[in-house]
Amino acid sequence: MPSAPRVPVWAQDLLVALAAGAAWFAVITVMENGDYWYPRNPGSYRVAGLWIVLTLALRRVTPGLLFWTTVMLYPLALPWIMQTPFELLPLMIAGFAATRSGAVPWPLAAVAGGLSAFSLLLFSRPVLTFPPSAFYPQDLEIGRSPSDVLVALALVLGAVAAGVFFHRLAVTSETLRERNAELQALQAELAERAVLAERTRIARELHDVVAHHVSAIVVRAQAADRVAANQPRAPHEAVRWITDEGKRALTSMRSVVHVLRREDALDGGVAALAPTPGTDDDTADQLRAAARRLTDAGRDVSLTLPDPWPTTSAETGLAVVRITQEALTNVLLHSLAPDVTVTVTTTGTRLGVRVHDAGPPLPDDPSGRTGFGLSSMRERAAAAGGHLGAGPDGRGGWLVEATLPLDVR
Repeated sequence: MPSAPRVPVWAQDLLVALAAGAAWFAVITVMENGDYWYPRNPGSYRVAGLWIVLTLALRRVTPGLLFWTTVMLYPLALPWIMQTPFELLPLMIAGFAATRSGAVPWPLAAVAGGLSAFSLLLFSRPVLTFPPSAFYPQDLEIGRSPSDVLVALALVLGAVAAGVFFHRLAVTSETLRERNAELQALQAELAERAVLAERTRIARELHDVVAHHVSAIVVRAQAADRVAANQPRAPHEAVRWITDEGKRALTSMRSVVHVLRREDALDGGVAALAPTPGTDDDTADQLRAAARRLTDAGRDVSLTLPDPWPTTSAETGLAVVRITQEALTNVLLHSLAPDVTVTVTTTGTRLGVRVHDAGPPLPDDPSGRTGFGLSSMRERAAAAGGHLGAGPDGRGGWLVEATLPLDVR
Protein backbone atom coordinates (compact mmCIF):
# COMPACT_ATOMS: atom_id res chain seq x y z
CA MET A 1 0.00 0.00 0.00
CA PRO A 2 1.57 3.34 -1.05
CA SER A 3 2.30 5.73 1.78
CA ALA A 4 0.53 9.06 1.99
CA PRO A 5 2.48 12.03 0.57
CA ARG A 6 4.43 13.87 3.23
CA VAL A 7 3.35 17.41 4.08
CA PRO A 8 6.11 19.93 3.21
CA VAL A 9 7.97 21.54 6.10
CA TRP A 10 6.73 25.03 5.27
CA ALA A 11 3.13 23.82 5.27
CA GLN A 12 3.58 22.10 8.64
CA ASP A 13 5.09 25.24 10.17
CA LEU A 14 2.36 27.43 8.67
CA LEU A 15 -0.36 25.26 10.21
CA VAL A 16 1.37 25.41 13.60
CA ALA A 17 1.79 29.18 13.30
CA LEU A 18 -1.86 29.76 12.40
CA ALA A 19 -3.02 27.54 15.25
CA ALA A 20 -0.76 29.37 17.73
CA GLY A 21 -1.91 32.74 16.41
CA ALA A 22 -5.56 31.76 16.70
CA ALA A 23 -5.01 30.64 20.29
CA TRP A 24 -3.07 33.84 21.13
CA PHE A 25 -5.68 36.22 19.77
CA ALA A 26 -8.51 34.17 21.27
CA VAL A 27 -6.95 34.57 24.72
CA ILE A 28 -6.42 38.31 24.15
CA THR A 29 -10.04 38.72 23.09
CA VAL A 30 -11.30 36.86 26.16
CA MET A 31 -9.03 38.86 28.47
CA GLU A 32 -10.08 42.19 26.95
CA ASN A 33 -13.73 41.33 27.45
CA GLY A 34 -13.13 40.37 31.06
CA ASP A 35 -13.02 42.54 34.14
CA TYR A 36 -9.51 41.82 35.39
CA TRP A 37 -7.12 42.72 32.57
CA TYR A 38 -6.15 46.32 32.00
CA PRO A 39 -2.83 46.50 30.08
CA ARG A 40 -1.39 49.93 29.48
CA ASN A 41 -0.98 49.15 25.78
CA PRO A 42 -3.04 46.22 24.40
CA GLY A 43 -1.60 46.92 20.96
CA SER A 44 1.74 45.45 22.07
CA TYR A 45 0.11 42.04 22.49
CA ARG A 46 -1.41 42.18 19.02
CA VAL A 47 1.99 43.04 17.52
CA ALA A 48 3.58 40.23 19.54
CA GLY A 49 0.88 37.80 18.34
CA LEU A 50 1.45 38.69 14.69
CA TRP A 51 5.21 38.31 15.13
CA ILE A 52 4.74 34.94 16.85
CA VAL A 53 2.82 33.75 13.79
CA LEU A 54 5.61 35.06 11.55
CA THR A 55 8.44 33.41 13.49
CA LEU A 56 6.65 30.07 13.83
CA ALA A 57 5.84 30.00 10.11
CA LEU A 58 9.39 30.82 8.95
CA ARG A 59 11.51 29.25 11.69
CA ARG A 60 12.69 26.35 9.48
CA VAL A 61 12.30 28.00 6.06
CA THR A 62 14.62 30.99 6.54
CA PRO A 63 15.93 30.86 10.14
CA GLY A 64 18.87 33.19 9.56
CA LEU A 65 16.93 35.96 7.81
CA LEU A 66 14.10 35.55 10.30
CA PHE A 67 16.45 36.03 13.25
CA TRP A 68 18.06 39.23 11.98
CA THR A 69 14.71 40.65 10.91
CA THR A 70 13.23 39.91 14.32
CA VAL A 71 16.07 41.27 16.48
CA MET A 72 16.19 44.51 14.46
CA LEU A 73 12.54 45.20 13.62
CA TYR A 74 10.54 43.62 16.42
CA PRO A 75 11.64 46.20 19.04
CA LEU A 76 10.71 48.94 16.55
CA ALA A 77 7.32 47.36 15.88
CA LEU A 78 6.39 46.96 19.55
CA PRO A 79 4.70 50.27 20.52
CA TRP A 80 5.36 50.06 24.26
CA ILE A 81 7.95 48.70 26.63
CA MET A 82 7.74 45.01 27.51
CA GLN A 83 4.77 44.52 29.86
CA THR A 84 5.07 40.73 30.42
CA PRO A 85 7.66 38.07 29.40
CA PHE A 86 5.14 36.72 26.87
CA GLU A 87 6.18 39.56 24.57
CA LEU A 88 9.63 37.98 24.38
CA LEU A 89 8.29 34.91 22.57
CA PRO A 90 9.15 36.18 19.03
CA LEU A 91 12.77 36.80 20.08
CA MET A 92 12.94 33.43 21.81
CA ILE A 93 11.51 31.54 18.82
CA ALA A 94 13.80 33.35 16.37
CA GLY A 95 16.89 32.82 18.55
CA PHE A 96 16.14 29.13 19.05
CA ALA A 97 15.50 28.57 15.33
CA ALA A 98 18.68 30.40 14.30
CA THR A 99 21.00 28.38 16.54
CA ARG A 100 19.07 25.12 16.18
CA SER A 101 19.61 25.24 12.41
CA GLY A 102 23.17 26.56 12.71
CA ALA A 103 22.26 29.56 10.54
CA VAL A 104 23.69 32.04 13.08
CA PRO A 105 26.75 31.42 15.31
CA TRP A 106 25.67 31.20 18.91
CA PRO A 107 27.90 34.04 20.24
CA LEU A 108 26.45 36.40 17.64
CA ALA A 109 22.93 35.18 18.33
CA ALA A 110 23.41 35.65 22.08
CA VAL A 111 24.71 39.21 21.73
CA ALA A 112 22.12 40.31 19.16
CA GLY A 113 19.24 38.59 20.97
CA GLY A 114 20.30 40.02 24.34
CA LEU A 115 20.54 43.58 23.00
CA SER A 116 17.16 43.25 21.29
CA ALA A 117 15.56 41.98 24.51
CA PHE A 118 17.18 44.77 26.49
CA SER A 119 15.84 47.37 24.05
CA LEU A 120 12.28 46.16 24.75
CA LEU A 121 12.71 47.49 28.32
CA LEU A 122 13.69 51.01 27.29
CA PHE A 123 11.40 54.00 27.45
CA SER A 124 11.46 56.42 24.52
CA ARG A 125 13.12 53.97 22.13
CA PRO A 126 12.37 54.53 18.42
CA VAL A 127 9.23 52.76 17.18
CA LEU A 128 7.55 52.36 13.81
CA THR A 129 4.51 54.64 14.13
CA PHE A 130 2.52 56.45 11.55
CA PRO A 131 3.25 59.29 11.37
CA PRO A 132 6.80 58.68 12.68
CA SER A 133 7.43 60.12 16.10
CA ALA A 134 10.48 62.09 17.07
CA PHE A 135 13.32 60.20 18.73
CA TYR A 136 15.53 61.77 21.40
CA PRO A 137 18.42 59.50 22.51
CA GLN A 138 18.85 61.47 25.73
CA ASP A 139 15.36 60.36 26.82
CA LEU A 140 16.26 56.62 26.75
CA GLU A 141 15.92 54.98 30.13
CA ILE A 142 15.17 51.54 31.55
CA GLY A 143 11.45 51.28 32.17
CA ARG A 144 11.51 48.10 34.27
CA SER A 145 13.29 46.86 37.37
CA PRO A 146 16.73 45.19 37.21
CA SER A 147 15.10 41.83 37.95
CA ASP A 148 12.88 42.26 34.86
CA VAL A 149 15.99 42.94 32.82
CA LEU A 150 17.65 39.80 34.13
CA VAL A 151 14.53 37.71 33.45
CA ALA A 152 14.32 39.01 29.87
CA LEU A 153 17.98 38.32 29.18
CA ALA A 154 17.77 34.88 30.78
CA LEU A 155 14.75 33.87 28.67
CA VAL A 156 16.23 35.00 25.36
CA LEU A 157 19.71 33.63 26.09
CA GLY A 158 18.15 30.40 27.36
CA ALA A 159 16.32 30.00 24.04
CA VAL A 160 19.59 30.58 22.17
CA ALA A 161 21.35 28.02 24.40
CA ALA A 162 18.54 25.50 23.87
CA GLY A 163 18.94 25.92 20.11
CA VAL A 164 22.68 25.27 20.41
CA PHE A 165 22.02 22.15 22.48
CA PHE A 166 19.51 20.68 20.03
CA HIS A 167 21.73 21.60 17.08
CA ARG A 168 24.65 19.69 18.57
CA LEU A 169 22.35 16.82 19.43
CA ALA A 170 21.14 16.70 15.82
CA VAL A 171 24.72 16.81 14.49
CA THR A 172 25.73 14.02 16.86
CA SER A 173 22.72 11.93 15.86
CA GLU A 174 23.48 12.42 12.18
CA THR A 175 27.12 11.46 12.74
CA LEU A 176 26.02 8.33 14.59
CA ARG A 177 23.62 7.44 11.78
CA GLU A 178 26.38 7.83 9.22
CA ARG A 179 28.78 5.74 11.28
CA ASN A 180 26.09 3.12 11.82
CA ALA A 181 25.51 2.97 8.07
CA GLU A 182 29.27 2.64 7.52
CA LEU A 183 29.46 -0.13 10.13
CA GLN A 184 26.57 -1.97 8.52
CA ALA A 185 28.23 -1.70 5.12
CA LEU A 186 31.53 -2.88 6.62
CA GLN A 187 29.77 -5.75 8.39
CA ALA A 188 28.13 -6.80 5.12
CA GLU A 189 31.50 -6.63 3.35
CA LEU A 190 33.20 -8.66 6.08
CA ALA A 191 30.40 -11.24 5.96
CA GLU A 192 30.78 -11.45 2.19
CA ARG A 193 34.51 -11.90 2.54
CA ALA A 194 34.01 -14.58 5.18
CA VAL A 195 31.62 -16.45 2.90
CA LEU A 196 34.08 -16.15 0.00
CA ALA A 197 36.94 -17.34 2.19
CA GLU A 198 34.87 -20.28 3.38
CA ARG A 199 33.94 -21.24 -0.17
CA THR A 200 37.59 -21.03 -1.14
CA ARG A 201 38.57 -23.23 1.78
CA ILE A 202 35.92 -25.83 0.98
CA ALA A 203 36.97 -25.84 -2.67
CA ARG A 204 40.62 -26.22 -1.67
CA GLU A 205 39.90 -29.06 0.76
CA LEU A 206 37.78 -30.99 -1.73
CA HIS A 207 40.26 -30.41 -4.53
CA ASP A 208 43.27 -31.46 -2.49
CA VAL A 209 41.59 -34.54 -1.03
CA VAL A 210 39.61 -35.80 -4.01
CA ALA A 211 41.98 -34.87 -6.85
CA HIS A 212 44.86 -36.84 -5.33
CA HIS A 213 42.86 -40.06 -5.07
CA VAL A 214 40.94 -39.66 -8.33
CA SER A 215 44.07 -38.82 -10.31
CA ALA A 216 45.74 -42.00 -9.08
CA ILE A 217 42.61 -43.97 -10.00
CA VAL A 218 42.50 -42.48 -13.51
CA VAL A 219 46.19 -43.15 -14.14
CA ARG A 220 45.92 -46.74 -12.87
CA ALA A 221 42.86 -47.37 -15.06
CA GLN A 222 44.60 -45.93 -18.13
CA ALA A 223 47.68 -48.05 -17.49
CA ALA A 224 45.59 -51.19 -17.10
CA ASP A 225 43.77 -50.42 -20.35
CA ARG A 226 47.04 -49.99 -22.24
CA VAL A 227 48.52 -53.34 -21.10
CA ALA A 228 45.28 -55.32 -21.08
CA ALA A 229 46.05 -57.03 -24.39
CA ASN A 230 49.42 -58.38 -23.17
CA GLN A 231 48.56 -58.75 -19.48
CA PRO A 232 45.01 -60.10 -19.15
CA ARG A 233 45.13 -59.99 -15.34
CA ALA A 234 46.15 -56.33 -15.20
CA PRO A 235 42.56 -55.00 -15.49
CA HIS A 236 41.41 -57.32 -12.68
CA GLU A 237 44.23 -56.18 -10.43
CA ALA A 238 43.56 -52.56 -11.37
CA VAL A 239 39.86 -52.91 -10.57
CA ARG A 240 40.62 -54.26 -7.12
CA TRP A 241 43.11 -51.48 -6.52
CA ILE A 242 40.70 -48.86 -7.85
CA THR A 243 37.96 -50.21 -5.57
CA ASP A 244 40.17 -49.89 -2.51
CA GLU A 245 41.41 -46.48 -3.59
CA GLY A 246 37.85 -45.31 -4.27
CA LYS A 247 36.85 -46.36 -0.76
CA ARG A 248 39.78 -44.42 0.67
CA ALA A 249 38.77 -41.41 -1.42
CA LEU A 250 35.21 -41.60 -0.08
CA THR A 251 36.51 -41.94 3.47
CA SER A 252 38.76 -38.90 3.04
CA MET A 253 35.94 -36.87 1.53
CA ARG A 254 33.56 -37.85 4.33
CA SER A 255 36.23 -36.79 6.84
CA VAL A 256 36.45 -33.36 5.22
CA VAL A 257 32.67 -32.96 5.15
CA HIS A 258 32.45 -34.08 8.79
CA VAL A 259 35.00 -31.48 9.85
CA LEU A 260 33.28 -28.74 7.85
CA ARG A 261 29.85 -29.59 9.28
CA ARG A 262 31.22 -29.65 12.83
CA GLU A 263 32.91 -26.25 12.35
CA ASP A 264 29.67 -24.83 10.93
CA ALA A 265 27.82 -25.91 14.05
CA LEU A 266 30.47 -24.48 16.36
CA ASP A 267 30.85 -21.18 14.51
CA GLY A 268 27.20 -20.41 13.86
CA GLY A 269 27.26 -21.13 10.15
CA VAL A 270 30.63 -19.64 9.15
CA ALA A 271 33.42 -22.11 9.72
CA ALA A 272 36.81 -20.93 10.83
CA LEU A 273 39.77 -21.54 8.58
CA ALA A 274 40.91 -24.43 10.71
CA PRO A 275 42.74 -27.54 9.46
CA THR A 276 41.60 -31.09 9.74
CA PRO A 277 42.83 -32.28 13.13
CA GLY A 278 45.55 -34.87 13.34
CA THR A 279 48.67 -35.86 15.22
CA ASP A 280 52.27 -35.69 14.10
CA ASP A 281 52.28 -39.45 13.51
CA ASP A 282 49.19 -39.05 11.33
CA THR A 283 51.08 -36.54 9.21
CA ALA A 284 53.94 -38.93 8.54
CA ASP A 285 51.52 -41.80 7.87
CA GLN A 286 49.56 -39.71 5.38
CA LEU A 287 52.75 -38.81 3.55
CA ARG A 288 53.67 -42.48 3.31
CA ALA A 289 50.15 -43.31 2.07
CA ALA A 290 50.39 -40.64 -0.61
CA ALA A 291 53.72 -42.05 -1.74
CA ARG A 292 52.25 -45.58 -1.89
CA ARG A 293 49.36 -44.38 -4.05
CA LEU A 294 51.80 -42.92 -6.55
CA THR A 295 53.86 -46.11 -6.50
CA ASP A 296 50.71 -48.17 -7.14
CA ALA A 297 49.96 -45.86 -10.07
CA GLY A 298 53.30 -46.81 -11.66
CA ARG A 299 55.75 -44.19 -10.37
CA ASP A 300 58.62 -44.88 -7.98
CA VAL A 301 58.70 -42.53 -5.01
CA SER A 302 61.78 -41.91 -2.91
CA LEU A 303 60.44 -40.62 0.41
CA THR A 304 62.74 -39.12 3.03
CA LEU A 305 61.21 -38.02 6.34
CA PRO A 306 62.75 -36.77 9.60
CA ASP A 307 63.08 -39.46 12.25
CA PRO A 308 61.53 -38.83 14.63
CA TRP A 309 58.91 -36.65 13.05
CA PRO A 310 59.10 -33.16 14.62
CA THR A 311 56.30 -31.64 16.65
CA THR A 312 54.37 -29.25 14.43
CA SER A 313 51.22 -27.19 14.63
CA ALA A 314 48.06 -28.58 13.10
CA GLU A 315 48.23 -25.96 10.33
CA THR A 316 51.78 -26.93 9.37
CA GLY A 317 51.04 -30.67 9.51
CA LEU A 318 48.04 -30.31 7.23
CA ALA A 319 49.95 -28.02 4.86
CA VAL A 320 52.77 -30.57 4.52
CA VAL A 321 50.32 -33.36 3.66
CA ARG A 322 48.22 -31.34 1.20
CA ILE A 323 51.22 -29.78 -0.55
CA THR A 324 52.87 -33.17 -0.97
CA GLN A 325 49.66 -34.80 -2.19
CA GLU A 326 49.06 -32.03 -4.74
CA ALA A 327 52.66 -32.10 -5.96
CA LEU A 328 52.46 -35.89 -6.44
CA THR A 329 49.10 -35.54 -8.18
CA ASN A 330 50.64 -33.04 -10.60
CA VAL A 331 53.35 -35.58 -11.41
CA LEU A 332 50.66 -38.04 -12.48
CA LEU A 333 48.79 -35.46 -14.53
CA HIS A 334 51.63 -33.51 -16.14
CA SER A 335 54.83 -35.55 -16.17
CA LEU A 336 56.25 -38.76 -17.68
CA ALA A 337 58.90 -39.01 -14.95
CA PRO A 338 59.24 -42.63 -13.78
CA ASP A 339 60.35 -41.62 -10.30
CA VAL A 340 59.78 -38.79 -7.85
CA THR A 341 61.82 -37.58 -4.89
CA VAL A 342 60.01 -36.32 -1.78
CA THR A 343 62.17 -34.89 0.99
CA VAL A 344 61.04 -33.35 4.26
CA THR A 345 63.73 -31.70 6.39
CA THR A 346 63.88 -29.58 9.54
CA THR A 347 66.22 -26.65 10.17
CA GLY A 348 65.91 -24.81 13.44
CA THR A 349 62.30 -23.67 13.67
CA ARG A 350 61.50 -24.27 10.00
CA LEU A 351 60.33 -27.34 8.11
CA GLY A 352 61.14 -27.78 4.43
CA VAL A 353 59.22 -29.82 1.85
CA ARG A 354 60.79 -30.65 -1.50
CA VAL A 355 59.07 -32.63 -4.30
CA HIS A 356 61.06 -33.12 -7.49
CA ASP A 357 60.51 -35.09 -10.68
CA ALA A 358 63.07 -35.20 -13.47
CA GLY A 359 60.47 -35.06 -16.25
CA PRO A 360 59.99 -34.91 -19.12
CA PRO A 361 56.55 -33.24 -19.16
CA LEU A 362 53.65 -34.76 -21.06
CA PRO A 363 53.71 -33.93 -24.78
CA ASP A 364 50.40 -32.07 -24.57
CA ASP A 365 51.56 -30.03 -21.55
CA PRO A 366 54.68 -28.17 -22.81
CA SER A 367 53.89 -24.92 -21.00
CA GLY A 368 54.22 -26.36 -17.54
CA ARG A 369 51.74 -26.85 -14.71
CA THR A 370 49.14 -24.19 -14.17
CA GLY A 371 45.72 -24.14 -12.61
CA PHE A 372 44.05 -24.40 -9.25
CA GLY A 373 46.55 -26.87 -7.80
CA LEU A 374 49.49 -24.47 -7.70
CA SER A 375 47.43 -21.64 -6.19
CA SER A 376 46.05 -24.11 -3.65
CA MET A 377 49.56 -25.12 -2.58
CA ARG A 378 50.61 -21.48 -2.22
CA GLU A 379 47.49 -20.73 -0.16
CA ARG A 380 48.25 -23.71 2.09
CA ALA A 381 51.77 -22.51 2.70
CA ALA A 382 50.68 -18.92 3.34
CA ALA A 383 47.91 -20.01 5.74
CA ALA A 384 50.50 -21.90 7.80
CA GLY A 385 52.83 -18.89 7.88
CA GLY A 386 55.27 -20.11 5.24
CA HIS A 387 55.89 -19.73 1.50
CA LEU A 388 56.08 -21.98 -1.53
CA GLY A 389 57.82 -21.89 -4.87
CA ALA A 390 57.10 -24.13 -7.85
CA GLY A 391 58.43 -24.24 -11.38
CA PRO A 392 60.67 -25.97 -13.91
CA ASP A 393 64.07 -27.09 -12.62
CA GLY A 394 65.83 -25.99 -15.83
CA ARG A 395 66.56 -29.58 -16.94
CA GLY A 396 63.12 -30.66 -18.09
CA GLY A 397 61.81 -31.54 -14.65
CA TRP A 398 59.62 -29.82 -12.09
CA LEU A 399 60.42 -28.72 -8.54
CA VAL A 400 58.14 -27.77 -5.66
CA GLU A 401 59.76 -26.33 -2.53
CA ALA A 402 57.95 -25.08 0.56
CA THR A 403 59.24 -23.66 3.82
CA LEU A 404 56.91 -23.76 6.83
CA PRO A 405 57.24 -22.87 10.50
CA LEU A 406 57.36 -25.74 12.96
CA ASP A 407 55.43 -23.60 15.42
CA VAL A 408 56.43 -25.74 18.38
CA ARG A 409 54.13 -25.19 21.38
